[in-house]
Amino acid sequence: MNQSTTPNQLTIPEGESFRILQLTDFHSDGSEFANERTRADVRAMVAQHKPHFLAVTGDIWCSDGHPDVAPMWMQRDLDFIASLETPWAFTWGNHDYAADFATAQARIAATPHYAAPSMTVRGESHLEVRRPDGTLAWDLFFVNTMDAWQLPRDLAWLTAQAEELSAHRHTVVPGVLFFHIPLKRYQVAIDEGRARGIALEEVLCWGDEADMGADMITGLGNIRACFCGHSHRNDCYFEENGVLFAYGRSTGYGGYGDDVKKGAKLITLSMDGEEIAFQTVFGDGTTRS
Repeated sequence: MNQSTTPNQLTIPEGESFRILQLTDFHSDGSEFANERTRADVRAMVAQHKPHFLAVTGDIWCSDGHPDVAPMWMQRDLDFIASLETPWAFTWGNHDYAADFATAQARIAATPHYAAPSMTVRGESHLEVRRPDGTLAWDLFFVNTMDAWQLPRDLAWLTAQAEELSAHRHTVVPGVLFFHIPLKRYQVAIDEGRARGIALEEVLCWGDEADMGADMITGLGNIRACFCGHSHRNDCYFEENGVLFAYGRSTGYGGYGDDVKKGAKLITLSMDGEEIAFQTVFGDGTTRS
C-alpha cells in the first residue's frame, strides 16, 4: 500500500503494555569518549526498562561534516543498535549523511532486528502493533523530514496511508507518529504557555514556518501522538485537538545542550489502544514525568 508492501508487524506480549524507548540525537561524529557515555546510558536504559521497540529519531551517526568516514560511522552505530537485540525503526535526521540514500536505506533495512524493512523510497514506514490474539491495537508511523520539512509533500504519504488504512479496515486504529524536525506549533505552544516541561531554545521548525504541519496531522483523525527530536535543550509537550505533541529527550553526549541531562523517552501504549503514557528516563535509573 502506497509504496510499502506487507505491513511490518509487532506484537504486545500477553498481559503487558507496549513499551517504546525513543532514542534521538546521538551525534556520534563528535568524540569516542562522548560515544562511550552515550552507549553506556542506552544499554542501561534498555536493561532497566526492557522496551519492546526502539524508535530512533535521527541525527545518529551524523557525519555531514566528515563525508569521507560517514559509511564507517554509520555502520558502527547500526552495529551498536543491533547489539541491543530489540526491534527498532529509524527516521533520518538533518545531519545523518549518506552519499547514496538508497544504498544507506538498504543497509539500515538489512541491520539485525530492524522491524520496518518494508519502507518507501523516501524512508517512510508503517508498523502495526497487534495484541496477542492478532487484533490491531496501534499503528506506528515514521516520516522522514530530511534537511527540512517540505510541506505538504512530506505528509502526503501519511495522509494517503491514513485514508487507505481506514477504508481497508472500516475502523480507525490509533496511531503514533515519529519524525526528527519539530513543527512550528511547538513554538506556538511554548509562546502561548501551553507547553509543559523544558523549553530552553527556539524551536527550529525548518520548512514549517507557515505552521501547516500540525493542522495536517490533527486533521487525519487517526494520530494520537507525535514525538520528535532535533532540539537538544527542549523536552516539553502539549496537546491540541486530541493529539499529543512531544519532544524526545536528547540522548547523545556528542551533541550540544549539556545543561539538559541526556536521556530518552519511554512511551507506553495500552493493550486496549486507549492510553498513551510517557516519561523521560536516564541511564542512572532516574526518571522524570
